[in-house]
Amino acid sequence: MSRQQTRSGSPAGPQATGEPARLRHVTYAWDDTYAAELSPVERLVYRSNLLGADGRITNTGGGNTSAKLEERDPLSGEPVDVLWVKGSGGDLRTARRENFASLYLDKVIALSQHYDRAPQHGPKTEIEDEIVGLYPHCTFGLNPRPSSIDTPLHAFVPFRHVDHMHPNAVIAVAAAANAERLTREIYGDEVVWIPWQRPGFDLGLKLGQVVRDHPTAKGVILGGHGLINWADDDKACYELTLELIERAGRFIEEHDKGENTFGGQK
Repeated sequence: MSRQQTRSGSPAGPQATGEPARLRHVTYAWDDTYAAELSPVERLVYRSNLLGADGRITNTGGGNTSAKLEERDPLSGEPVDVLWVKGSGGDLRTARRENFASLYLDKVIALSQHYDRAPQHGPKTEIEDEIVGLYPHCTFGLNPRPSSIDTPLHAFVPFRHVDHMHPNAVIAVAAAANAERLTREIYGDEVVWIPWQRPGFDLGLKLGQVVRDHPTAKGVILGGHGLINWADDDKACYELTLELIERAGRFIEEHDKGENTFGGQK
């Protein structure tokens, strides 16, 4: 599968395994009747608002969501894949359509060629900062919303819908000294742990490689940072986000030692 392909022809993404009523650490709020009346971009806004409304899922101003949607190119009239992703700044809870950047997906992916030609590339290199300045050249529909530095984290994951959250329970795992072992203990091979790295183009490329190396994975714990997961259906992506947070919450709950959790009072 090439970098620019998405799995639009595959079945809907993984569904949450637990019934919504059994969730204890997050609140299920998806309304099928309401969602059915929305356009694809409006459904992205709806999903974002639901996730952002729960402080246990992400902090104010934190996290981002995306959808890769087929749009009509205003120049050629041909269908093109457009990456709609929460733009720089703003809050998921209160986000509206105008808070999302829209980018030609193939143009964002093509920036990898520019990146690879740089004499030095990797985290905190000049080319990473230069790439951010090129996102406006990828804009679809004259959208003025600036793109987030997290844009490549969504672009290079070859699934239609991506949620990147900062959940309390998952960060407790991600920030632990033995985070990699805990990730395997909680999620098995369904979630992959990778060490902390500043968000940017290089991290987006690494996430794309994780998906290729672990084709059955549903998400990644970003060391010391948070959670990113994906699906080819927006509701499935929402439910998966809740499921993965719930599993971390239950693991912590089951291993809680009360006042001695952190070694007791000193």
